[in-house]
Amino acid sequence: MVNICYIVGTAGSGKTTLTDSLQRFLLTKGASFTTINLDPAVKHIPYQADIDIRDYIDYDLLVDEYKLGPNGAMIAAADLIAEYITNIREDIEELGESSDIVLIDTAGQIELFAYRAFSILLTESFPQDTSTLAFLFDSALVSNITGFLSISLLATSVQLRLNLPIIHVMTKSDLLKDHQIERILAWKEDPYEAIEELGGMSREYALQIGQLISIMGDIPLFPVSSLTGDGLDLLGAQLSRIFVAGSDWLI
Repeated sequence: MVNICYIVGTAGSGKTTLTDSLQRFLLTKGASFTTINLDPAVKHIPYQADIDIRDYIDYDLLVDEYKLGPNGAMIAAADLIAEYITNIREDIEELGESSDIVLIDTAGQIELFAYRAFSILLTESFPQDTSTLAFLFDSALVSNITGFLSISLLATSVQLRLNLPIIHVMTKSDLLKDHQIERILAWKEDPYEAIEELGGMSREYALQIGQLISIMGDIPLFPVSSLTGDGLDLLGAQLSRIFVAGSDWLI
């Protein structure tokens, strides 16, 4: 059995940094893990990737050979990943069987993972009940109600697209004051009071989004700082509950 956590979020939300800090936290708790980099264009990652998509795809070669711009090359690279899905799946199976958890650090631009064909090929290669999405809520983007609802809607879209269980992680919590974190967590429980303060079409759209989010059920939001380590214990405990029923590691 392979337990997989796909770390997904908007560009700059802290996916790679969280992958690094989470694996170091897991190490202190005695958990075994496999770490995967799925970003073909990244120049540096702070962790040692056990599986690295850059071993399969040369982003710079795509740029030079096909005269592509940065975005075009990223799309081409993402589509090329589909050709290596069998190899990647076999690598994950081989290493993941002996790991408590597989951490997959997805590409910087969310659409390159969530909405390209290879993501479905990859996620459908493994059972739903041993896979989860960790969707990152960048604290810089969710500090107001419209930003919070927009990112919540994006998270819902990604969950719908990939058809996997999901947890929400608010990154860079060290950039927020305690009362700001509490306000965002309150929106998670009930966004409607804040929505009522909006005017015009924004209010109407926000009400519709709030209703859609409510339909998706009670999804926890974990404030985490990769810089200070705050919240990693709660996030780690949640992953432990998901994958090993809270036993053997973390709690």
